Amino acid sequence: MEVLRGSEEHIEVCLSIATELGQYFTDEAIATISEDLRKHPLYVALDSDEVVGFANIQAKGTEVAEILWIAVKLARQQGRIGSALIDRIAHDLRAQGIRLLEVKTLSEDVDYPPYEATRRFYENMGFMHLETIDPYPGWEPGSPCAIYVKIL
Repeated sequence: MEVLRGSEEHIEVCLSIATELGQYFTDEAIATISEDLRKHPLYVALDSDEVVGFANIQAKGTEVAEILWIAVKLARQQGRIGSALIDRIAHDLRAQGIRLLEVKTLSEDVDYPPYEATRRFYENMGFMHLETIDPYPGWEPGSPCAIYVKIL
């Protein structure tokens, strides 16, 4: 498996991965993902030329970047693909002088098992919970936002 910068040719398969993960991404989120994949840097995880995961990032100034979206095919989760995506992104961002990586996810204040695993994944990757904001602008009511950061 390898992780590389994605391109326009990868967008549709990335959207199909996100669509497959309906427990994480609503139809509204898929529409936003589609826009973001076209506007911001995309990374894809390839296994034998098959896209098995992706991540989309955005710079927030000169020292901070945010993971906007990250997803791995359901059948391939727990296979270190998400870890490989974050490792590659962190390496590239450090080389650009970025010092902090941020990600937002559903807070533990909501009892929803899929996101328990998501938060555990981020914590295992070295992200620290910074704060929870509820309501978070642009998020649906009842969906408190947990902000995690990783020092690069």
